[in-house]
Amino acid sequence: MEQPAQARAAAGSDPRHEIQRLLRRVDEVRKAAPGRADADVVHEQLMGLLTRARGLLDGLRDDDRRRDLAAAIARRMADLDREEIATMLGPTPDAVPAPTRVDDPSRVPPGQHLTAGFPVLHVGTAPRWGRADVRLVVTGRVERRVVLGFDDLRALPVQDLVRDFHCVTSWSRLDNRWTGVRVRDVLDLAGPQPEASHAIVSGHPAYSANLPLAHLRADDALLAWAHDGAALDPEHGGPVRLVVPALYGWKSVKWVTELRLLERDVPGYWEERGYHLLGDPWREQRFRGDDDAATAARADGASDDPRRAGGPR
Repeated sequence: MEQPAQARAAAGSDPRHEIQRLLRRVDEVRKAAPGRADADVVHEQLMGLLTRARGLLDGLRDDDRRRDLAAAIARRMADLDREEIATMLGPTPDAVPAPTRVDDPSRVPPGQHLTAGFPVLHVGTAPRWGRADVRLVVTGRVERRVVLGFDDLRALPVQDLVRDFHCVTSWSRLDNRWTGVRVRDVLDLAGPQPEASHAIVSGHPAYSANLPLAHLRADDALLAWAHDGAALDPEHGGPVRLVVPALYGWKSVKWVTELRLLERDVPGYWEERGYHLLGDPWREQRFRGDDDAATAARADGASDDPRRAGGPR
């Protein structure tokens, strides 16, 4: 019987080799999968191997190596999720259908597919909060810590903006009308200190995303409470979510609880799991190393050869 991965990894001080072995095994199984009729069993087997590999990442002491291997795992998980994501791309009940054709193809970032619906993807379950439960803290490198409720946000100048939304899982939804307040106006209440350059935006229950401060201060970066004229439901981030249209959707944190300004870039939830620090859809920055061919080759921890993966997780 094969010894469990965790037990083998525990025998040494560095689980890197065990993670690489699991990734090679994933590639072997995938290579043989087209000839097998039990697709669901293969999918479960692959996800099990990748989940085991991801579970070993915390044992790596080298941050760069850990994030490189996390990206290699995330790329493979993304490939497995492609069929499931495809089932979400049709119209969504109670959502205004979005356009699925464009006159100018350059409007859609590379690798993206248009959807008429509004797919739901997030970590954990949506909290059943109401507007009375909103408590947004602005802290970190600021002149004064600020705590805002929903009514405090509504007292700021309200914006109505139409922007496209691009999910890292490869779907794009056009012409979204967001209603909310500019993040910039909220940050100005706290007074960002001169050394502040980045932020960690946190949301329920333990989610976070890192963003450059410049992106949060953009004209179209909002703390939104309505979408296409209707209050945001919990599954889409209501009562209040972040919206940063210039970046992939995982940066638009749902159920926002805190804006923490920092003097350096600190990875958030998915960034620690191999996703790109910035996430620019026009540069296809899905995973760590995606804008650097040499780094992308190194990020595939199973071999020395570059690996081109499909859609992201």
